[in-house]
Amino acid sequence: MKFAVSLVAESSARLGSLTEFARIPEAVFETPLLLLHTRGASVPHLSYDLLQMVSTGHHMLQMPLVTLVDHTKNVKAFGKGIAEFAGLKEYLNYVSVQDSGTTTPEGYHEKNSISLWTRGGRKLIDPQTYISCIEALKPDMFQAIVDGDTTQSSSAKRVRKSVDVTVKFAGICADLKEKSDVLKDTPMLACITGGYNIKERLRCINELKGFGAAGYVIEGFHTNGESATNLLWEDVEPVLTETLGSLPENLPRAFHGPITPIVLLKLVSKGIDIFDATFPWLVAERGGALVFPNSLSKENVPVTETLPSMKAPAVVATDQKVAKLADDNSNDEAVDRVYEINLKDKIYFSDTRPLLEGCSCYSCRKYSRSYVHHLTATGELQGPILIMMHNLHHYINFFKSIQLAIKDNELQALQSKLDLFVSSRRN
Repeated sequence: MKFAVSLVAESSARLGSLTEFARIPEAVFETPLLLLHTRGASVPHLSYDLLQMVSTGHHMLQMPLVTLVDHTKNVKAFGKGIAEFAGLKEYLNYVSVQDSGTTTPEGYHEKNSISLWTRGGRKLIDPQTYISCIEALKPDMFQAIVDGDTTQSSSAKRVRKSVDVTVKFAGICADLKEKSDVLKDTPMLACITGGYNIKERLRCINELKGFGAAGYVIEGFHTNGESATNLLWEDVEPVLTETLGSLPENLPRAFHGPITPIVLLKLVSKGIDIFDATFPWLVAERGGALVFPNSLSKENVPVTETLPSMKAPAVVATDQKVAKLADDNSNDEAVDRVYEINLKDKIYFSDTRPLLEGCSCYSCRKYSRSYVHHLTATGELQGPILIMMHNLHHYINFFKSIQLAIKDNELQALQSKLDLFVSSRRN
């Protein structure tokens, strides 16, 4: 894999490209890049044909190991990797450790392994087992195993341990990767941990030097799921600025999790290159359709509905133990629905408008708010399908607008337009 920066804006936002992947050498991915989030090697609610209806462009899929670990034996027996096993061989894929869209339970620390909370319960994964799973999946890029279990309230001891364990794991992964005939040429992203402690993050960066990382993942600011949605920029910004200032400029930086569009734009302005599509999925799971302005070229369609905050669901999971553990760690955080409309609300019972005026997605061209409200209210499977198609289409276009805004030096204008939308809706 090769990463090249083509433009750096005054704000430090970067335009670049990822190229020269071994499996599909002709593939070119412009950055800032949106990874399409999957669960069990499938974009949630969307079959292959429906995904093609959302977008026919080149995309890279984010495949969390936590949703695949129970199936690695079958994939290994198949012998051709997860992309072909899942019928998605024309898509490049990146294997991450945790599902950044689902809350990861806190406090389950081990010296030589991490916890993956699967549908079958808790599984302990050490670096050797992790690399064996990666060898079975044969991804086009993967994340090194990481202890990212830190938040703003983490103790200094917990933060220090997260760095120690992450660096140790990265060294083992780098060594095993180098010895593996399957993974030797596969790019691996190392992880920067250290919570909200600048000194520990800089130590992590310094100790990861020499491991041959193809890029970096900024971990440890949240525990995935709604905790990422509730990040406070004023807390993240000083730590992130120091962290990014110490990273090599010629390597890509990734930030996982369902962060809000405003925080995402701020991260872009600081020089983050890779994000995932967990936010549109998380919104779809609660029956929300994205309506925030995703482009400078379109007129801002007024959104008159003002929605109250609601308590976050425990976790999007089928396993009751995982849901309970996540609920214990959620602290009853409220969900800010300012970027969406709640299609479960009865006010849409007879609303014949599309989900979003002016949107060209399949759902908005073919169906009304009233119909999608009916589907969500009655629990029909088509409801989340149509909402997910709209949300993913909306978010993909958002990233196209971000790339264009950086090129035209208008990223601040896009940020201002989004700020105005948020403030006007809250008022």
